[in-house]
Amino acid sequence: MGKSLGRAGATSRGLDWHLRMGTVTIRFDDSLPALARVVSEQLGPQALRTGVTLRDTMGRLAFFADKHLDDATIERLSAHLRAALGAYARSDRIVAGVDDFGVASILKDPSVQTIRIGSDVLRLLDRRLVGADWLRPPSPAALPPPRFVFASLKGGVGRSTALAVAAAHLAARGQRVLAIDLDMEAPGLGAMLLDQDTVPEFGLIDALVESGLSPLDDTFLADLVGPSEVADRRGRIDVIPAFGRRSLKNPGEVLSKIARAYAEHIREDGTVATILDEVRSLVSRFSDSKRYDAVLIDSRAGLHETTAAAVLGLGAEVFLFGLDEPQTFQGYAALFAHLAHFVPPEGPVPEWVDRITMIQGRAPAIAESHTAFNEKCQTLFTLMSPGLRGVEALAGVPLPAEPFRDVPWDDDVKDEELTLDETLSPRGAVAILEDDRFRLFQPSARRDLLSEQVYQSSYGGFLDRMSEAFEGLSENRT
Repeated sequence: MGKSLGRAGATSRGLDWHLRMGTVTIRFDDSLPALARVVSEQLGPQALRTGVTLRDTMGRLAFFADKHLDDATIERLSAHLRAALGAYARSDRIVAGVDDFGVASILKDPSVQTIRIGSDVLRLLDRRLVGADWLRPPSPAALPPPRFVFASLKGGVGRSTALAVAAAHLAARGQRVLAIDLDMEAPGLGAMLLDQDTVPEFGLIDALVESGLSPLDDTFLADLVGPSEVADRRGRIDVIPAFGRRSLKNPGEVLSKIARAYAEHIREDGTVATILDEVRSLVSRFSDSKRYDAVLIDSRAGLHETTAAAVLGLGAEVFLFGLDEPQTFQGYAALFAHLAHFVPPEGPVPEWVDRITMIQGRAPAIAESHTAFNEKCQTLFTLMSPGLRGVEALAGVPLPAEPFRDVPWDDDVKDEELTLDETLSPRGAVAILEDDRFRLFQPSARRDLLSEQVYQSSYGGFLDRMSEAFEGLSENRT
């Protein structure tokens, strides 16, 4: 990445000098590279690679070696790490050897991730109060019916409207569709597809709250679903809105419900269920191929925990929406660099990579714009490429999965610097053209917009891609 990486290298060398002089304050992004440098210098790169670096909930670091360390080595390495890490050094035990108390279990923890930092490789155990679901690897492709997740970094990109159009398109072809609104902070799908007479008693928010107290019975599940009159008579669209009738009648309790919906739940067997577990369980209970032909999920905007549940936890075809603007690629660079942790440095690319499609929302009807957007999207996929061609330094920086991490983006990058590894061939981005008629889309009031002759001009390419995925998923999972 030419210029950007050159600046990063210069910054790293400057940081090393300031560390030696004691004139810089270590920040979060400096801490892991500083630990990797010290451990590699003191114990060697192999010890760094085979040990485990523990990052606690505050971001403080400790290193646990997979070999015996004598007292003198522990004391020396501890002093170097405390000097290099500053506030990001663990205040208690910062270094331990394999035969020290508790180290064996840390070395074998299944949550450990292998990441690259420049030329170094380390194994990281990342403890979090929030965002833990982002540490879980993507689920394998789900069994039929096919699931489709509509996700974005922010609202206003046409994500929910595209879902509504897709649901109507499938229903017009005789398909039975279930649409689920996971966006509890900015719900829109229920109001878009249901009217006051068809809103169910409960919504997704109630399901997440109640499941923490008692199992959800069939009666409750039936009260989660409302039928949409948007569906063509040949098909059906059912909707699980974020808010049901109870929440709409008692809006003063909604924020209290949201606070509890995201909480972890203790199951009867003593295991912990996160929101990813709860959402996956709920979607699975409705994913009956005898009842539905497709399940469409509207994810919350941003990189919140519910986004992890939708993008990683459902085994779905994932559509990532965005406008052609710097914010889109800064945010998605953080997401893709994080997903790279689940792509082995050697061997075949996991199948879930092929289930990701980038969608250019509100695109101008200019071919050059679509080409430019697609090229930037290819760069995002390069972050997950095992070959790491042209992006070794950037891919080696472990970007945190917490929301709204800013990542430098260099619009001057040359095409030849962004060659994808031959084992990673993502499908091209798809453009949904700007159409003012769909800007404030209310299908119940504008049924004429759901005529294929109307929406085909803007949504045709997207619907073709969805149909391809629909057919491929249906064939591969039978």
